[in-house]
Amino acid sequence: MVVMRSWKASPLGKGRLLKTSVNLATSAMEEASIDLNDIALIVHSGIYRQHFRTEPAFATHLQGALNIKCTTLTQESSHCFAFDVSDGSCSAHVALDAIADLLPQFNGKYAILCVGDERPNKQTEWPHTPHCFVAILALEGNGPRLERVSFDETKAVPERVIASHFDTNKKANVSIEYGEYQPQPVHETELEFSGHQNWLSGEHMHAFHQRLDGKTDAFTHRIVDRTGKTTSAHWER
Repeated sequence: MVVMRSWKASPLGKGRLLKTSVNLATSAMEEASIDLNDIALIVHSGIYRQHFRTEPAFATHLQGALNIKCTTLTQESSHCFAFDVSDGSCSAHVALDAIADLLPQFNGKYAILCVGDERPNKQTEWPHTPHCFVAILALEGNGPRLERVSFDETKAVPERVIASHFDTNKKANVSIEYGEYQPQPVHETELEFSGHQNWLSGEHMHAFHQRLDGKTDAFTHRIVDRTGKTTSAHWER
């Protein structure tokens, strides 16, 4: 699979997602002594961001802001593949699985994983504390190794979702939560960690990797999203 060479995270606060992501990515690359030209893949995962329906993938914004291989396209030019994935709070694990599958196919050595959300607009109720998490992943090197990602939808309740629509009175897109449930609290043992079910994916990743840094053996990260769907990332030190 892949190795996490370095990572950085921060609560988003009032700052914009792009600015925070660029700062964290720059810091993570400097810590791991990685050259921008060696980045072959950028994957962003999240649920909320401004202008979601009208702008291109957020990963392409990050590529442009970092100026990674933004050159004239020729047969000889090197490329960086940038795209987004979105699967509720489990998005980060879907992105990790995609990176593990795709990175061996590229000539570049490294991938950037960016996980984050921002309040879409003032009209959307926002009970979250968004975090931005950025990591540098490689096929080899020092750091925790992702062994596999597994998916379990047996307890998923599709009706328990957050849906967006255009509110004609507010003249803006708004998000509404459907379906009542009792969210699962934080759960932690010596072998695994699962964050609060109401967390967004950036907060899930930040909380887990803070704990993983202190581990010397296998440690599993489980994310249970609002519907009850579960993803598990299995890491080895």
